[in-house]
Amino acid sequence: MRIKKWYILAGGSATRWKSYQGVKNKCYLKIDGEKLLDRSVRLLKKNGIKAKDIKVVLTGYDSKRRAFEGIAREAKGEFGILLGDCYYTEEIIKDATSQDVNTWKHYYCCLPNPWTGCPWEEGYIHLVPNWEWWLEKMTEFNQKCDAGEINFVKDFQIDRYLRGYSPDECRKATLDEHDIFWRDETDDFDFPVDYDNFMLHHDKNKRGERADKVSVIMPLYNSSKWAKEIMAQLSYQKRKFYPETELIAVDDGSTDDKSYMEMEGWTVIHQLNRGAAAARNTGLKASTGKYIVFVDADDKVEPSFLHTLYQIFRSEHPDIIVFPFYAIVAQAVATTDPHKLETAGVWSFAFSYDAIKGQFFDESKQVAEDRDWLKRVVADDKNIYKATEAIYRYDWGANPDSLSKRFNRGEIK
Repeated sequence: MRIKKWYILAGGSATRWKSYQGVKNKCYLKIDGEKLLDRSVRLLKKNGIKAKDIKVVLTGYDSKRRAFEGIAREAKGEFGILLGDCYYTEEIIKDATSQDVNTWKHYYCCLPNPWTGCPWEEGYIHLVPNWEWWLEKMTEFNQKCDAGEINFVKDFQIDRYLRGYSPDECRKATLDEHDIFWRDETDDFDFPVDYDNFMLHHDKNKRGERADKVSVIMPLYNSSKWAKEIMAQLSYQKRKFYPETELIAVDDGSTDDKSYMEMEGWTVIHQLNRGAAAARNTGLKASTGKYIVFVDADDKVEPSFLHTLYQIFRSEHPDIIVFPFYAIVAQAVATTDPHKLETAGVWSFAFSYDAIKGQFFDESKQVAEDRDWLKRVVADDKNIYKATEAIYRYDWGANPDSLSKRFNRGEIK
């Protein structure tokens, strides 16, 4: 079921905004000459939503929680909710309007946004196919607030209540069945400084500017037995030598102990289990560095790993670096030449972001998704630098239950 009827909440009191830049309400701020509110309406229409099915809610409710209840009463069918004071990117609106959902879905980002400089992203989007369930829960919530049973303070308490949490229970850091995680330039401007920071970063992003740093991307799935070592190695190299390095781990719905993920210097993104390809794509979209390198949780890196990458990228300016690696098989170590794509892994390459821009991993592939991606990215017209030093250790035996090992044993097709 796709959501066809949309409501945009734009009736805020703007008590904290205080007519910043002469605008009474944040919804009327202009980004690239277009009001935030007009932008959201335009993007909904662009993605097939009819004008009669888009309603901008300007008055009639004294709070967002009462608006949530009132909208359900009026809609009498599936509906979606956007916030009027948010800058939604085209990708997010396209995704939200094309989602096939059978239960309540809640878009959110639990991390600061590196692209905008804003401390916390709150540009929520709600997809509500079951309007009667939503109406019942919001009616209950408002009644308890009015009776003093819930001391309503922030909008995220609605989110807690819909999930069945107690009013004082912290929101879970990981996703549940109602969540869709997103991370891009979408943002809500809570205070004037948020707008200033957004515009500062937004202009750079429009020009395609990225920071002069390496972004390391690592998928995690039930990796508690081995990931700690490579995370510690990279954390040390970042802290000691290259503090600008961006370390991104994507937890792809792990069910084991996650305490090891709280490692200094790492940003951890949690998502529902969708596979290694999806995890790498999430890391790519979250990255902000000029240079991209992928590592696996069950491997290791040499002490010179980051140093070699920085020196080559900053002195030789290649599109792609390919480097030999140590293959650890049955505790024996051999140096392997990765220059043949059919035998290479994505972790034996490093890339300038410009060389891979627009190419993402095929999320329909369970195995060999990295070789499929490499065939599309490592083209003859690219400036490829062949390094001589092995800086990566591929440990064949570390994780016997990985998809590639199971595939090679004939356990999965």
